[in-house]
Amino acid sequence: MKKNLLLAIPTILAGCTTASSVPKPGGGAYHIIGCGTAAPLRICYERANKECPTGYKVISTDNDGVRKELTIDCDK
Repeated sequence: MKKNLLLAIPTILAGCTTASSVPKPGGGAYHIIGCGTAAPLRICYERANKECPTGYKVISTDNDGVRKELTIDCDK
């Protein structure tokens, strides 16, 4: 039982990410990836790779102790 729980933890943490888009100046959109405090920042970067499969630039990162956010701009 414990082994199954340990195997499920990465899946649970990956499910703790959200993605939203906000308009950027000049058109297009930035993507904001949010992760809970329990999730390592690596989970945010994995979600960023899914949102921008051709690559991205990190615009900003924020960790207020409650939530981690990564703002990215997808490459064309």
